[in-house]
Amino acid sequence: MNTGMITTGAVFYSLYGEDSIKAVRRENGAELDKARAEFKESMGKESDMKCPYSYLAKGGIVEYNGVIFTCDYRENALCLGDMTDPKKVLRIGLPSGGSLKVNVDSIGSLQKAASMFSPEDLNAILRAIHEYNHCSKKLNEIEDEENKSPEDIAEESAEEAMTEASEKEPEYAENSLVQQISAHKTELYYKLLNGETEPKIQIGAKAMSVKEWNKLMEEFDKKQKAIHDIIKEESENERTRDDIKRQQYRKEA
Repeated sequence: MNTGMITTGAVFYSLYGEDSIKAVRRENGAELDKARAEFKESMGKESDMKCPYSYLAKGGIVEYNGVIFTCDYRENALCLGDMTDPKKVLRIGLPSGGSLKVNVDSIGSLQKAASMFSPEDLNAILRAIHEYNHCSKKLNEIEDEENKSPEDIAEESAEEAMTEASEKEPEYAENSLVQQISAHKTELYYKLLNGETEPKIQIGAKAMSVKEWNKLMEEFDKKQKAIHDIIKEESENERTRDDIKRQQYRKEA
């Protein structure tokens, strides 16, 4: 599975900065106010039809700066792109109510419609995209590891066969931890696709947030480095002991 990286919040603001978004809002202010007023008048008749930004909709379609959204009144969601494949749909909870459902192949189109969303909703969208990008990057790294060629695997196996016996126990512990981390990364990725923009990872009786997960990964890298440093120091000490023994042997001879 190849997961493409999506435009991040930094790119949103580099192309459509805060001043640009405010300018577009001022330009379209009268039209938006009129749409809101018409929507409020129709609320009594269509109270069961809920969808974010539905006051901009005409016939269940919201078109803004050339970007076309569809209203899903059954799930109270604003949709962008093809919704037929749930695995490719990112669901983002909106602070203003309801949710935004986006096909991951269509997220780039959100740049043009950034000024349509309230500041709170826009921040939630950018945060979800950032988290999606982070998980996609980690999953791609895992897939690259799994898709190594037989030559690469054989070379790594040969190197492992030459490893000192003192390295075996830390290596097994390290591989076990890598497998656990890989499993939790996959779980985190699918939680994001299901709209949980602030996911918790269940590890035994403890649940971890994304920030806590990143901290765990940093600690894992530090421990991995510490293991390698210990092994290196032990090898140097062993060489030193061998040199001392050789010197003593020469003296006795």
